[in-house]
Amino acid sequence: MQQLQQLDEQLEALLATDDDVDAGQLAQLLQHRNQLLQQLMAAPEHLDHNEWRAAVERTSGLLDRIRRHRERSAGQLKRLQHGQRSMQVYNTFR
Repeated sequence: MQQLQQLDEQLEALLATDDDVDAGQLAQLLQHRNQLLQQLMAAPEHLDHNEWRAAVERTSGLLDRIRRHRERSAGQLKRLQHGQRSMQVYNTFR
């Protein structure tokens, strides 16, 4: 569980910035987190109920942060594409 908590802290630090997130690093950390969760769920009798609940709450928080980053990136992409279309139209009348 300690490894999971440390990994969650790394994810939080990565997602704490308003800048673009390194997608490769994020994917790698999430994959590692998934592997740790699979290992922990393989032996549920060794899990502390309170620690597991805290891990579930951290998961919800991480998912919210990832969703917000995704939505912000989608908005930026939409503005970029709109700007590119505007430039194409401008260039046709130039």
